[in-house]
Amino acid sequence: MTEENKWKEVSKDLSDISSKIRDNLIDDENITDLKETLNSAKNSIKNNFSNLISAIEDTVKDDEIREDALNVVKKMKDEFSKSFDDIKDKIPNISDLGFNENQTSEEE
Repeated sequence: MTEENKWKEVSKDLSDISSKIRDNLIDDENITDLKETLNSAKNSIKNNFSNLISAIEDTVKDDEIREDALNVVKKMKDEFSKSFDDIKDKIPNISDLGFNENQTSEEE
């Protein structure tokens, strides 16, 4: 292999590495955007569950109906939590989404 061919090969290797780094940076940006979007969605859903729980507690006077409604909301919240956990497991380097940080007043 001539000296010129060696330099062409080195240049090609450097170009390949540069391309991989650039692709990796783009992937990291996409992952960061996805994390931020998921976190925003998680916070919105947590607020909706909190509002729903408050509304049930404030408006439903019958104890049995209130407890049944709160149990349904808890089951829904648990299903969303499982969905977020599944998503979290599929995304590299994502931190805990913390969906279960706020418990229903029944659980506290």
